[in-house]
Amino acid sequence: MSVIGIDLGARRIGIAVSDSGVVATPHSVLRNEGDVVAKLERLARELDAATFVLGIPRRMHASSSEEKFHAFADTLRQRTCKEVVLWDESLSTVEAMEQLRAAGRNRREAQKDIDMHAAAVILQSWLDARTREQRRTP
Repeated sequence: MSVIGIDLGARRIGIAVSDSGVVATPHSVLRNEGDVVAKLERLARELDAATFVLGIPRRMHASSSEEKFHAFADTLRQRTCKEVVLWDESLSTVEAMEQLRAAGRNRREAQKDIDMHAAAVILQSWLDARTREQRRTP
């Protein structure tokens, strides 16, 4: 079963996938318009995904912004019947940009793919934490 990582933005939604449960791979970018949940539901069926990992900024000051993420997660959970994990996305875009720049991409080239790479950073962080937890548990 796959896991889908989501970097939810106002205009674009970055998507990353892990089939192995070990490595997150950038997948695609969706426009945040129309029925996004239906698009994610279709993707989950295509990829046989059991879990969504939704990035949420932990340093949010406005409770209404935080409520948007929780409401999206609840809607996604209810409509897809999949597990939805909220995971800290702090600095994921910065880290993704650094990775793209280290790979030789300039800022303009990297900008079109940054959302799916940020989703991969979020998903990889969750996968790594899950692996560490599994090693601690006998």
